[in-house]
Amino acid sequence: MAKKTAAPKVRHTLSSQVRDVIESRGLTHTELGRLAGVDPTVIGRFASGEREIRTGTLDKIANALGLRLVEVARPQGPGRRARPPVGG
Repeated sequence: MAKKTAAPKVRHTLSSQVRDVIESRGLTHTELGRLAGVDPTVIGRFASGEREIRTGTLDKIANALGLRLVEVARPQGPGRRARPPVGG
């Protein structure tokens, strides 16, 4: 009997998710930049995973795409501390 191997974990980064939405909408970084009021090079570098992005800038991009940013809790593991609640 063949040994069963676990499927590789696919990590869906925020930048890859945003890139997928941009591509599915058929938008260029320039068009999205105009809609969001964000420099298209910032969008391109973030979508490619080259650079991080500020939350406020990401919120502008999400709004232009008709999306809402939602924080998802990550499972606790050894050595990981819980984040304090926002505003707390």
